[in-house]
Formats: sequence, structure tokens, C-alpha cells
Amino acid sequence: MMAEAELARIPEELRALLVNVTIEVKDEPGEEADDVEDATEDDIVDLLGLYAGPEREDFLSGGAHGQLPAKVYLYQWNLEDSVGSIEELQKEIRLTLRHELAHHFGFDDDELERVWPEGA
Repeated sequence: MMAEAELARIPEELRALLVNVTIEVKDEPGEEADDVEDATEDDIVDLLGLYAGPEREDFLSGGAHGQLPAKVYLYQWNLEDSVGSIEELQKEIRLTLRHELAHHFGFDDDELERVWPEGA
């Protein structure tokens, strides 16, 4: 599975910092995407990925005590529709996964766009 391969490509030192987060590949956005802030219905339909749940810091501080794990969702059909080749798909999965994991570490979309334009 490409998502697993791309997760494995993330350096172990960084993967070890992930706290209580799971990754789920879905065909398309579902109810989990209904609460995306400032998103139109068209935005939600076109999502490539989504981070849902507390950030890493909340898990470490106890602010998420009793919480279910945070989740990174990857939307297979949208990812496939956004590219023209297997190589492009692999790259898009890598960028999307890393973008969503950056939210786990507390980065918002504006910060990501500023510090990592390729992955924002």
C-alpha cells in the first residue's frame, strides 16, 4: 500500500514523535469532513486528506485524556483523480500525508504554506 510505504519513508526520529495518531485510507470524504472550518461543499468533496483530533501537545499535556486517537484520513479517489501517473500519485500521497501529520505537530495551513509551499 502506498500510504504505508510513504509513512515508512518518514525518518524514524520523526515517526517516534507521533503520539496517539492513526492513518486511515478512505475512498472519499465522509462525515469526518463535515466540520472542516471555512470549507465549502466543493472544498470538502475535493479534499485529498484531513487531520482530525487533538494535536500532539494536547496528548502530551493530558489535555486529551480519554480521547480517541487523532486520525489522518487520506482520500484515495481524490488523490488518484488529482494526478496523471503512478509516480505523481506516490508524490501526492507523500505530500498529503506529511501535510496532515504537520497538523499533529501544531502547524496550521497558513504556517504550512509559509514554511513549506510545496506541501501546503
